[in-house]
Amino acid sequence: MAFKPEQYDNGRLVRLPATASISFVKGNALIAASGFYTNAAAGENLDIQYVAMETITSAATDGATFVHAIRTKDVIMVADTTTDPTRAQVGTKVDLGAAGSLDTAAVTDQQFYVEDVLLPLTDRKVRGWFVGGLPNS
Repeated sequence: MAFKPEQYDNGRLVRLPATASISFVKGNALIAASGFYTNAAAGENLDIQYVAMETITSAATDGATFVHAIRTKDVIMVADTTTDPTRAQVGTKVDLGAAGSLDTAAVTDQQFYVEDVLLPLTDRKVRGWFVGGLPNS
């Protein structure tokens, strides 16, 4: 066979080499760090290219564990927020609050575009997508 597909689901589901001794939670935003993947954090001002699709703790050696993740390019997502979102945040780009949530009041890194807020607002959920080419990177 000349061409062997390695990925399915439109090429979005991938296995990424994980940083040592990290607990990944399904739905966490991931970033590359020194050639391996780790959880993203608030204030890092990095494009979010992947989201973890499993909960797993990596081994004590870098790259010994692989985390299954989905590429975020062109994927609409429902995201948790650290506080109740508002209608005024629709159409804005907001920051990560942690690896698994958004801080809709923070607009420095502008990593996620808020397309809509989901009701009730007290459920703290928005719909949108990760953006690329961050303004401060």
